[in-house]
Amino acid sequence: MKNPKLASHLEHELKKYRVDGKPLPGISTKSELDALIAQMVDSVARINYVKTITTRDVSPKRANPKDVEMFDPLKAAVHYMRDGNEDEAFWLVFLFVHCGKHLTEGYGLLRMVYGAFNDKFVWTWNRFSKRPDDFSVWLHQHLDEIKAQRARFKFGNHRKYESLDQLDTTLKSYAEWVGPSRSHRTLINAAKAQVGTDPKKLFDHLYQNMGAVHRFGRTARFDFLTMIGKIGLENIDPPSAYLVHGTGPVSGARLLFSGAPDNGTFSKKELDILSQELDEALGVGMQVIEDSLCNWQKSPTKYLAFRG
Repeated sequence: MKNPKLASHLEHELKKYRVDGKPLPGISTKSELDALIAQMVDSVARINYVKTITTRDVSPKRANPKDVEMFDPLKAAVHYMRDGNEDEAFWLVFLFVHCGKHLTEGYGLLRMVYGAFNDKFVWTWNRFSKRPDDFSVWLHQHLDEIKAQRARFKFGNHRKYESLDQLDTTLKSYAEWVGPSRSHRTLINAAKAQVGTDPKKLFDHLYQNMGAVHRFGRTARFDFLTMIGKIGLENIDPPSAYLVHGTGPVSGARLLFSGAPDNGTFSKKELDILSQELDEALGVGMQVIEDSLCNWQKSPTKYLAFRG
């Protein structure tokens, strides 16, 4: 297993963990315990990967959506952040979360959107945010041609129910959420003025307000804000897994804490609190708890790697 030291720590803590004085029923067998631990180790590795790229040199070629081989939105975000263009970094993280990375087509959809399909320009934040209606006109002028090549432009797994037809509506609502100044730093500073600089309170404030973004539900908001934190654009940290509006992680939490994914012993709010208490014991962070529970419940007795 990757990171045996972490795996050993998690095994020790999970075996001794108790809810109301009882062991966790969802990991009563070794296969269940091992599968959950493997998912947690995987989640930690994914977080560490993003944090690692923020410490390494990044080629400017990573920011070119026309370059099929080199383009990488997260590395591009790091590049722009270091270059003092925070807005472009935030924008790329948003596009990364909304479009996702498809298992076979990679960043095909994101490159098409950001790289303006076959046109010779890029939908930078500066170009898009000044006149988002121009993007709508552009998109619908090209939509038939884009849809004819739909196989190349697939959303990632977390966004698999999204539609190309609503792409402009979502992007425009994001610009409206950022605000009339079109400055992400102004947005963040306004949030700090209301709730202070505590990373968890700031995360929650942004999470709640981001409900204004069209088609951005619990998972998308959670993924976007946690990535903002990992990239280093702002010091924010999720205070919970936000299970009240969850599905996959809720099933995982029900399975872990009550023994079955459809067991109604605990309410979603209670499951959220239990997840927070579990993280206090494990010390892996709420993103790991949320991610690993979601993936583990898909195959609770045998580890399967999940991506996207």
